[in-house]
Amino acid sequence: MELSGLTHIVGNLDQAKHFYEEILGFAPGDYYAPTHWQSYKCQDGVFYAIGEMPGSTNETSFIVQNIENFWLQVKDKVEVVNLLEETPWGTYRFVIKDPDGNQLSFGQNSAD
Repeated sequence: MELSGLTHIVGNLDQAKHFYEEILGFAPGDYYAPTHWQSYKCQDGVFYAIGEMPGSTNETSFIVQNIENFWLQVKDKVEVVNLLEETPWGTYRFVIKDPDGNQLSFGQNSAD
């Protein structure tokens, strides 16, 4: 299992983008308009992102090698937020909550 990235919710996406890009110098990566989600380039294979609600959530994302097997191992033992599904952005993933309510996303690329 590898860390894929982190998303934090912001109150105003334009104001937050200004902070991250103009003040801190973060280089923008992908932007996904339907969820108002802006990623920033980090180390290879890992993203840091900000997003507005509704649509985006505070979430830590992980990549696993065999998502279907992992799903079958955990689905009946955790609080599921999103069932295992293919996403419009090209991943096959599910989202759960840990005991403190933090959202964790586990996935793999749809092509894998």
